[in-house]
Amino acid sequence: MTADPTTRTGAPARHPVDRLAGLLVCPSCRFSLDDSLTCAGCGGGGQRRGDRLHFGGFEETELRDDPLNRVKETVKRRFGRAYPMAIQMVSPVLLRRFVRPFLAGFDLDRQLVADLGSGTNRYDRRILCVDGGVYDNVDLVGDLRTLPLADASLDGIISVAVLEHVPDPQAHVREMWRVLKPGGRLLCFVPFMQPFHASPYDYQRYTAPGLAELFGRFEVVGTRVGAGPTSSLVWVLQEWLALVLSFGSTRLYRALVPLMWALSPLKLADHLLARHPAAPVLASGFVIEARRPAE
Repeated sequence: MTADPTTRTGAPARHPVDRLAGLLVCPSCRFSLDDSLTCAGCGGGGQRRGDRLHFGGFEETELRDDPLNRVKETVKRRFGRAYPMAIQMVSPVLLRRFVRPFLAGFDLDRQLVADLGSGTNRYDRRILCVDGGVYDNVDLVGDLRTLPLADASLDGIISVAVLEHVPDPQAHVREMWRVLKPGGRLLCFVPFMQPFHASPYDYQRYTAPGLAELFGRFEVVGTRVGAGPTSSLVWVLQEWLALVLSFGSTRLYRALVPLMWALSPLKLADHLLARHPAAPVLASGFVIEARRPAE
């Protein structure tokens, strides 16, 4: 059993939700909220249930009917705390190390960093996990296009494989700008050469120039390959083989896909190929690091 996190002074680290005092606003009209999370302007607001804040989000049926989410939840129940490692093993995508180095640039005891679209992940217990779905680790449930956070309230933002699932990515990026402090930094990974994977929806893909254009209002620190060309090949090959061997049966196709995870170790070739100068041509995804300019 792991110990609860502590600050550098030895005091217990506060739960991320407890650090939001004075930073919560109505997602509809941006008026302040009282202690019961009721909006002083429109009467809307949210609810606190234990250590989780609720401001809308996906319907429960949307998550329950999502095949990818069902796979994640099954793996999580079976592997427990080993879930992150299990997902890394079965996933066809080898993500390069970019989140941990990014987080190393923050004092998470003093600075507030949010993972927008965290899903079932939690990189650190001091990070505010925000998602439209009610996952076990999520601290704040709400719409990523209308966050219930005050202007300039975050020091940092993480967004990993989220923008493809947002119907209006421009609106979400505008929200990132709004809630990020001047001088605050963000890290965003998006797919490029990846098959359709609704969780619960899937809308778009991005090239490296397209990603830089999307974040054009920010000061772009850099864009780079976040997952290499072998990851693209492995995922497509898994889906292709499942299609061919299913002989037109959707039920058989769905049964075959997990068996194709046996090919996932091939992605390890990206430890070398993701560094190739031509890797962006077939990259599985790109990562961008950007900063909101200091005023």
